[in-house]
Parts: sequence; structure tokens; C-alpha cells
Amino acid sequence: MSQTRSARMIARLKAISARLYWCPRCNVPLLTKTCGLCKGDCIPVRVTPPGDVRPALTGDLVRLRKALEEYFLDKTSVETFLPRSKLVLMNKVQYPDAADEVIFDGQVTGHLYYEVVERKWMFKPLYGGVALIVEEKLAPYAVIDLPKITRNYEVKRDRIVEGELTWEKGRLVALQLKNGFMQGVAKVVRGRRLRVLKAWRARRFLRLHGRPTWMDVVLANKERLKKLEEEAISFIRELVREKKLPIFVSFSGGKDSLVTYKLAEKALGVKPPILFNNTGIELPRTVEYVKEFAEREGVKLIVADAGDAFWRGVKVMGPPARDYRWCCKVAKLTPIARTVKREFPEGALSLVGQRKYESSARASSPRVWRNVWIPNVLAASPIQDWTALDVWLYIMKEKLWVNPLYYMGFDRLGCWLCPSSEMGEFEVVRTCYPDLWSGWEDYLKDYAESRGYPSDWVRYGLWRWVNLPGDVKRYTEKASVDTGYQDLRPPLPEVLRKEGKVIVKGFKEVEDLEGRVKALSPIIGVDKVRVEKGAIIFEGDVSERKAIAFAVRAVYCVACGACQLKCPTGAVKVDKYPVVNEDLCNKCLMCNVACPISVFTLKVLREG
Repeated sequence: MSQTRSARMIARLKAISARLYWCPRCNVPLLTKTCGLCKGDCIPVRVTPPGDVRPALTGDLVRLRKALEEYFLDKTSVETFLPRSKLVLMNKVQYPDAADEVIFDGQVTGHLYYEVVERKWMFKPLYGGVALIVEEKLAPYAVIDLPKITRNYEVKRDRIVEGELTWEKGRLVALQLKNGFMQGVAKVVRGRRLRVLKAWRARRFLRLHGRPTWMDVVLANKERLKKLEEEAISFIRELVREKKLPIFVSFSGGKDSLVTYKLAEKALGVKPPILFNNTGIELPRTVEYVKEFAEREGVKLIVADAGDAFWRGVKVMGPPARDYRWCCKVAKLTPIARTVKREFPEGALSLVGQRKYESSARASSPRVWRNVWIPNVLAASPIQDWTALDVWLYIMKEKLWVNPLYYMGFDRLGCWLCPSSEMGEFEVVRTCYPDLWSGWEDYLKDYAESRGYPSDWVRYGLWRWVNLPGDVKRYTEKASVDTGYQDLRPPLPEVLRKEGKVIVKGFKEVEDLEGRVKALSPIIGVDKVRVEKGAIIFEGDVSERKAIAFAVRAVYCVACGACQLKCPTGAVKVDKYPVVNEDLCNKCLMCNVACPISVFTLKVLREG
């Protein structure tokens, strides 16, 4: 990601950042300024935008306490720092990989982050956390005799006047000046020095009392939840009255779609059908959960099943990447479009659990929209303005049955090998589904070896990009990661222009190449294309772009069916590969535009 684009994204998230407050008397988080329990005013909590805080559930707390045990020199310090009775919030922050702010007693106490090089979760104390560590004298910490400290300054050992630490290289240490004016966090470097990572004006830690439960938090936010629910229900009812379309809930098995379903049920007075997109790479427990949920609720379950489309695609296209997301069209959009066309031929209204705090893209998304790939579906998000904390408190208030994976350490549910995931998220998959992950990792290793990529391509998750963005390049350089390779996704054919002909060749052995080419030939003219000695030869006014799109569709088709759905005349039918009815085809080439293989091949050629 370019620095300009990153700056725009951060600015957008700041603009919509949620407000978080804390009641110092009841010791509960709030999303309004007044506590619903004691009716008193609350103090604002400054968190990193967009401030989409969520409760730390069982898996989060296990991970956090393990990281705290790594940070502190003895386990008793962990309980002093974070008693088990405390309510903890997590807030995603930008890091080289997965990371969260850790908030309790109304104060940001540090970052829980995944260290990719060491392959483990670590804790970095910050702000209130550093103040608490120094006040309680919890090792490792150091009080230093200097007038001030700044980032990257190296503190010599003789400047430490109080503290307890080990000189293990890379260990993080909480800092405070002897004069009490500044605090910071440093790491141990060679020569028994402390390099300052961050420094700030000193603050005290306010230890709040009481043992509130999450149901206390629900009651404290009762009025806000009531207003959010009323607004969402009104939105759904108005939309249904206005559009007069059959309705379904897009149900992913995640928390947001669960709340959306409940709101729809309340708004409509009946149980709306739910549509689940089984991409073929959903976590097994999610697939089970969706089926069990439908049975419990007695609701109609519509499954948009991709089957093995992803695995057929990966054999041709290689692993997907953040800048090479062929998988979404193959495993998501096409199966959904096909299913909706079958179930709702006249169109439908889809209620989606999308929230603006999830990403900069969703922050700028309208509340009602159409997807160009599923044009007959009008999508709408009743919970567009809800935070993750709103969602979780509503789940608790309504006692909804949520996907058990959330309690196992998953925060985001969906395709378990999604390239948009962080390595820390993959670590949770590896822990909970070792066989599933080892199979994917073995594939990545074989793929890398066959193309001469270094082992770091798999080890550091570099497969998640075709073109490494600037921040990833900087990180990998700092970590001495081998990036000296040329990414070869997707497989590109050789294209020649000779004597007025376009020749596309360089394919490996293809079963029935002549049959594939003949079946597709009506889209450009049966007399303009032929196969000769393993090459596809185009004559007449066929451009190189058309020739390439045609060739990769004929050779690399994974039978996803996108072209069949997009064809306006019904000329295309897909079995093992596309077959075009010459009498029905009007040569509009909409099928070329629909094919994810041709789209991404042309994209790479254009950018290259």
C-alpha cells in the first residue's frame, strides 16, 4: 500500500472513529457519556481509530495472559497487573501483523501483537500499563536518571537508578524518568543498553474497583442498545415497504449476520430465510454451526455452494493474494449469483451484517447498494453504524447463540486461508485445525519449490501479495527476509504477432485443446481461430487482449460458471469448459469480462 493511500485510509477511519467512555464508579465501558447504572457522567477513553472495540473473550484472554507471562519475570506479577476479575476490551491497531490495544479499568495498557519472526504473541506495555508496572514495581522495569527520553535514544546501564530486569536481547522494558516527568517503553539491545521505542508525558494508573460482569455492561448501555435496535427495525420495515422485494439474510455464521438476522425477525414478525455461501474453504465448525442454527430456529437455509471451485482454481491460478483475489469471484460471487437467480428469479433484498468500522472501504460504503456481480439483488445493512461492542452487547442482551469459534480465539470468521488475514490469525487456524493448516502449508511449499521461490515466501506469508506493498518491503528488509524472487502468478502465455496473425502459445499439455477452442470460438467467429501444433492462432481483426482472454478461458477454465451467468442471451453453457451456442451468441464478449481467469491475467499483463 502506498503512503498516500495509507494516509487517506487512516484519515477516513479517524473521521468515523467511535467514541468510547468508561464509568469510574461502576467500572464499565460505555458508548455514551452517561452510565445507565449510576446515571453519572463518564470519562472518555482515547483509543486508536476507528475504535471498533470488542470484549476480550476466552481465546483472547488465554492469548493475552500467555503473552503477559512472557513479558513479566514471574507469574504472580501477571495477576497483579491484570486480575482475572477484570473486564478487558480489545481494539485492532495497525502493526506489521495482527495487533490489539488492551484496555481495562478505562485505560489503554498496552498492545498484544503477533511477532512474525518469532511466531508468537507478545505484549508491549504502554501508557496506563507502564504507569501500573512502575507503581507496582513489576519486573521488568527501569527508572532512569535523565532529563528526558526520546524515541531511539539508547539508555546506558549506569543511568538506571532503580528497577529489575534481565539483559536478554530484545526484551521489552517499562521506563520512567527519576524526575517522574516522562514514561516510555524500551527494548534491550547489545551492550546492555535500552533503546527507547516510544516515550510520552508521565501519567498515573487509576485502579478502578468493583467486579462488574458483562451483563452489567449490557445494562449500563441499555438505552443505546434500545435506540440502535429501534432504528434498525424501522430501517428494515421502511425498506421492505418501499422495495416490495422478497427478502433474505446473508448469513455467514458470524456475529454481525447473527444480529442482522435477529433484527430482521423482529422487524418482519416472521423468520426470514438465510443464505449461506459455502466457499469450500469455510472452517468446519462454521459450516456445522450454520446448519445447527437453521435447525434450532426452524428457518429456511439456502446454501450457495461453491463445491471444489476454489481448489480447481488454485491448480490453475496459484494461491490467491490481496492484489490477486480471483477467489472471490470463483468461490463467492458466482455461487451466490447462481443461487439467487435460481431462488429469486425476479430479484431480492439481502440484509447484510456490514459495519462501517470494519474497514476504510466499508466506512465509505452506502447503507443500501448493488453489487455489479449480483445485479438483481439489492443489499442493505441495518447495522452499518454499530460498533463491534454494540453487536456483542446485543448478543448478550438477547442471549443469542453465537458461533463457538469466537471463544476459541477467532475474531474474524470466513475463508480460513484468506490472503487478507494476518499471520497471527493463521496461527489461530494452525492451533485449532492443525491438519487443515498443514495441508495448505504443504501446498504452498510445493508451489514455492516448483517456481524457485525462497522458503521465506511461505514462512512469512509473502504469498499474500503478488506485488509486495511498501510497508511490507520495509518490514521484510528489516527482518532480513529473502524477497529476491519474481512472482509468477497467474501463468502467462506467450503472445506473438506474425503476418497479421496473433499466436498464443506456451501452454503445458492441455486435454482436448482443439475441442475447447472450437466450443468457445463463436464469441469471436469460428473462422477466426484454430489450433496448430499446440498454439492457438487468431486471424482477422482479433486484438491481442481478446486473443489472450479467449486463450486462457479455453485452456484454464475451472468451470466456475461466471461466464454462463453473465451471458445476456443464454448462449454460454459450462460443463468442464464453456460451450457457446453460435446461433444465440451476439459476440458482446461479456463472458470474457466475467471470467476471473481472463480478468486477472489481463490485469497482470497490463500492470507488468
